[in-house]
Amino acid sequence: MVNDRSGHKEHERYSQRLHQLEQPQPSENDVQREDALQQTLPKLTAKQMQGNRRRYFSVIIPFAVIVLIALYTISPLSKIKTVTVVGNHDLSSSEVQKITNIKPGRYINNVVKSPNAALKAGQKKNPQLKSLKVQRTGLRSVKLTISEYPVIGVINRNGKQQVLLSNGKYRGPNGSLTNFVTYSNFGNAPVHLKITAQEIGTLPAAIHHSISDASFAPTKLNPDRIRLLMNDGNTVYVTADQLGKKMKYYPQIVTKMQGNGVIDLQYGAYSYGYGDKNK
Repeated sequence: MVNDRSGHKEHERYSQRLHQLEQPQPSENDVQREDALQQTLPKLTAKQMQGNRRRYFSVIIPFAVIVLIALYTISPLSKIKTVTVVGNHDLSSSEVQKITNIKPGRYINNVVKSPNAALKAGQKKNPQLKSLKVQRTGLRSVKLTISEYPVIGVINRNGKQQVLLSNGKYRGPNGSLTNFVTYSNFGNAPVHLKITAQEIGTLPAAIHHSISDASFAPTKLNPDRIRLLMNDGNTVYVTADQLGKKMKYYPQIVTKMQGNGVIDLQYGAYSYGYGDKNK
């Protein structure tokens, strides 16, 4: 009986050993590949997680930006609250805002990005507007820096008094029209009026303000002649496109005159008294 049990155990050990021998034994290369795989697998997992995070953020960040932009657009923070105007003289701050359409309530980004469009629109409504610069000075505030074409006189045009600007264009009266040059006899000479206005606009203020009336007075010898009546009682004749250049010498010429008279600047520079009919 004892021999049978020992034989049975021996048979089991033999069977187990035989089973082990029948199992394929891993080669050295297989062991190396398994070790490499065990080392690489954590790295691949980490890269996969990193890639997932990138894809997540690539979706969520643009979406968040779009949402923020949409919220900003519909919020009061995107609109102008305060407008400051500097550089204006004849045009009031409210008038500048009106003609340029840059005023509280407008989207501030649209205004800052398109100053040229605002300038052109303003000039169509009021040609006195010469230049416009738009600056953002705060979250909801802008500053408009403008320059104007100066007013150089008044003219009776189409039965109405209008203001004449240094660029030769007109605008409606705004306030008092006293102490301005009066332009006359230019009804059929719009080109000469524009030239005369531009030339007078280049004069120093002292000379400009000494002119009372400018009229178109052509002759056969000089079809471009302009007559200027001065506040001091003198009369000046000058060619339209030479007015700015030659009238700068007016103060020097007056100091050499004995009394009021005519100053002829058409083809030179000389003067004579009103009573001297030989001139």
